[in-house]
Amino acid sequence: MSRPGDATHHRLARALEHPVRAGFLRLLATRQALSPSEALPLLDRAELALANLAYHVGVLDRLELVEPIGAPAPSGGRRFQPTGKGRAALQALGFPADPA
Repeated sequence: MSRPGDATHHRLARALEHPVRAGFLRLLATRQALSPSEALPLLDRAELALANLAYHVGVLDRLELVEPIGAPAPSGGRRFQPTGKGRAALQALGFPADPA
């Protein structure tokens, strides 16, 4: 029998299994905030398009692991920071919860 939170935990686990999403969240372990365009060169994934990364950051946002901060840049880009749930996920993955 499944418990009410099981579906949520399953979605979070599935989301964090994706290397792009986990990579973006790991980058936030060492930074206050980051936009997809700032993260793209840091992820070391030459085949990754900015639109694809932005999609995955949106998934993290919908799961409340990251949240946008500040106003969008004129180009439309947003910077994101980890939420409390995102910091807990970072700790569960073995990364520091707050940037040094």
